[in-house]
Amino acid sequence: MRIKRTGGSIHLPEMGKKQIVKLVLAVVLALVVIAASFFAVYWFSHRPGVRDNSTRTLQSEGRTEVALSRGETCMLTLPENVDVRDVRFTSSDDSIVRVDDAGRADGLAEGEATVSAKSKDFSASCVFHIGKAQPKQTVSEVTTAVTANQDALEKNRESGTADLFNIVVNRRTNTVTVYTYDSDGNYTLPVRAMVCSCGSGGTNTTPVGDYKTLSQRDWATLYGDATHEFLYGQYVTEFYGEYLFHSVPYEAMSKDTLETEEFNKLGTNASQGCVRLMMADVYWIYTNCPLNTPVHVIDADSSADPLGTPPTVRQNIYNGWDPTDPDENNPFKGKLPRILGLSNITITEGDAFDPMEGVTAKDICGNLITDRVTIKGEVIADKPGTYYLTYSVTDDFRLSRSAVRTVIVEPKATEPPTQAVTEGPTEKPTTAPTEKPTKAPATQQPTEKAKAKATEKPTEAKANTKETQPAKKSK
Repeated sequence: MRIKRTGGSIHLPEMGKKQIVKLVLAVVLALVVIAASFFAVYWFSHRPGVRDNSTRTLQSEGRTEVALSRGETCMLTLPENVDVRDVRFTSSDDSIVRVDDAGRADGLAEGEATVSAKSKDFSASCVFHIGKAQPKQTVSEVTTAVTANQDALEKNRESGTADLFNIVVNRRTNTVTVYTYDSDGNYTLPVRAMVCSCGSGGTNTTPVGDYKTLSQRDWATLYGDATHEFLYGQYVTEFYGEYLFHSVPYEAMSKDTLETEEFNKLGTNASQGCVRLMMADVYWIYTNCPLNTPVHVIDADSSADPLGTPPTVRQNIYNGWDPTDPDENNPFKGKLPRILGLSNITITEGDAFDPMEGVTAKDICGNLITDRVTIKGEVIADKPGTYYLTYSVTDDFRLSRSAVRTVIVEPKATEPPTQAVTEGPTEKPTTAPTEKPTKAPATQQPTEKAKAKATEKPTEAKANTKETQPAKKSK
């Protein structure tokens, strides 16, 4: 483009002006894109629902906004220089947001409500937007199995490939790890780890080697033990001769005849050479791993188990069922951990309060898991008011339970003022001594009737004393 200069001004050819306009428009568009990008980043980092709204710090004279789902809780905290005992929390609508005297706000219903926090030297507010309750998480299976790389597994499933899995059994750590293939086609991605019981040793050793799944059946007759001629395994997958994946043994082909003591040996070398698993885990192999799936039995330390060894659960409820059995008739079906000792309580201002005193938790098999209990909320024992505490616990099956407890702190009883105590004794000396001399002056001579009465009173007093003394002794 050639530029023509005339005098003190520059004249651009017509084509040059169009190009400059395009350039300006491009610059403006770029600035708009940049601004929009910054706005988007700011919005997505500050919009309700993206931030962690479990806690929020209020600022003096400030207004905060928080988005919660119905059933969620937010703890409102204060600046370090503000004493929560001096602050009064209130909600504009207790039916939508309930707030306690420690600043815990609970979303109770869909809508909007403002929580105010005020003291002599502090004032702040928080607007809560309560949306629909989050859908409850459903438990697809009860198991202690550890999973990983589920996105890659789902992608491989969608590809329609038949050879999805390789199964590795580490007989030393009693761990079964299932792998799927990576982008290069190698089975390097662990997708599931399960605790098991391999052979106890000697003639009952699980053989090391490379095998593949050969056959499957719902029930199979197993070798018996000292008290049973035969035992039975469920959801059986054969991988080498008489060596099988199967459930913990049953005394009969009935789901309510589980050998509970053998279930409690999972995680140790306890079988006659087969690989025992919890019902949910052996059922997973039975339904997900088709025939000809490779099986590799190794003898290695825990470094060979990328997902580790899942926890074992001791069965303390002897009802003959495997707690992980997906059968609808399983008495464990739908059970959740229990939290005991959560009755509402009232204490007096200044009393010591331990939120875990008298509280215990048990999993669905009756094992104590009190040490896993978490508490959300706070009780300020020297601030009269109402407080809410949420107790939650999750067991090794990843089953959870939560419960809310109400704690009321009553104010101390007020003592009588010191003035009332000192006024009482001062009144008696001023009134009693002045009245008696006026009624019976010492100089007045008694009449004959008065003399007679004076001589009779002591006798009556003695008689009355004699009659009343035995009654006092009888009490």
